[in-house]
Amino acid sequence: MTIVTRTLQADVPEALRSICKAMGFVRADIWRRYGALGTVGQSANDIRKEISAARLYADLPVDGTIRNETTKDIVNDILLYKAAAMQKVRKALAVRSYDESERRRLYTLLRKDQWLTDNFLHRQMRKHFRHGKSSVAHQFVVRSDKYTTEIVGGYLTIVIHIAAKYGAPIRLTTTSSGQNVSLSASNLRIVVKDGYTEIHYATTKEDGCPCGDRMLGIDKGYTEAFTDSDGVAHGEAFGSVLTEYSDKASATGKARNTLYALEKKHREAGRTAKADHIKRCNLGRVKIDTRKERTHKRLRTIAYQAAHTIVDKAAVVVSEDLTAPIAKKQAWKRYNRRLSAWAKSVLAEALDSVCTQRQADHRLVNAAYTSQMDSVTGLLEGRRVADKFTRVNGDVLQADHNAALNVLRRYNTDTEITRFTPHREVRRILLARSPAQLSVKGHELQAQAYQPCADKSSVQICTGL
Repeated sequence: MTIVTRTLQADVPEALRSICKAMGFVRADIWRRYGALGTVGQSANDIRKEISAARLYADLPVDGTIRNETTKDIVNDILLYKAAAMQKVRKALAVRSYDESERRRLYTLLRKDQWLTDNFLHRQMRKHFRHGKSSVAHQFVVRSDKYTTEIVGGYLTIVIHIAAKYGAPIRLTTTSSGQNVSLSASNLRIVVKDGYTEIHYATTKEDGCPCGDRMLGIDKGYTEAFTDSDGVAHGEAFGSVLTEYSDKASATGKARNTLYALEKKHREAGRTAKADHIKRCNLGRVKIDTRKERTHKRLRTIAYQAAHTIVDKAAVVVSEDLTAPIAKKQAWKRYNRRLSAWAKSVLAEALDSVCTQRQADHRLVNAAYTSQMDSVTGLLEGRRVADKFTRVNGDVLQADHNAALNVLRRYNTDTEITRFTPHREVRRILLARSPAQLSVKGHELQAQAYQPCADKSSVQICTGL
């Protein structure tokens, strides 16, 4: 069984807004105090004890348990941010040419939270663990023993119990009948949005259908969510949905910039009524936020459905580690806008979640040059253009299928390239395996003319695979 988060929707009693406002102040102040160096050498318990001993927020008109649980949640968020920064610093340490004893010493300092004592570690932590800040003021946490549930008029009602001096209990009438909803021993996260309240709670989920029995390499794409090493595309609507949303958002942003300029012009000319009208009627974000949320839900659905079709066949899923940004000399702005970091992360999240639920293994490999290698020879030769990979002998392969085969090969047989090998070292290793020491530019010059056998509508690959 796995722990998952479920969401209920409810009405918005006025008492929630004052609590959210107070907890927004607490969240912003804790991030200001502990968002960087304030956490050095301190655990979550140490920070909470320090906050409690100083009675920083004792005078806020909020129930004590809500204040304490929300404080705990905020501190955990900060330490999670710090842990993610430390993971990036570990990768930076692996790149440096230290001997093994020096690298182990630095790893130990980082793990013991003593990175201030070493100049390199300090520089890297300043780079990746920048001082955080928060403007979130629409949520708080309720402890599991501070609410009760009942069915009123056929709908599940949650009653939040607070101290009498802060007001009466708060009743949240949800849109659920309460069937198949288990809130026992679960804290609640109350999120107040425009016109409704979201109630997030944790619950257990039974293991899913059994996974397959094969090992598959996976290439994460844009046009489709995934392509496996059998040449099958999964989640083919992913790119079209992402493109449609991104282009609409771009057009909307350009039009809003014009309206911003017009509103500024009227305000500077003293026509404040006209400027206020434009700001109120034309520069809102309700439709924009709704469109964004709707698109995110569609993309998550496509990604998870695609991950399930992969795990139907595979017991071991091998994919690229795309946690680090791919540096390019000339970034294609429209591509970067469309394939956002969020879109890449939701693909990785879908694979992780589905593999965990269905008891399959998800393994990550180094992503460097998997799209530029020839999957037939395993060498860094040939050339990829869009959806086609042209081999040096003129054969044309489907590029995503070629990359998926390279991902699988890298996990199975390539022990020289580890997950954290720097991309320059990966390039050197691959060129050393070539029959001649050729540059990447030299490889590209060997690319031959287009051949029609790489038609993406076909899952058959040219002769040679």
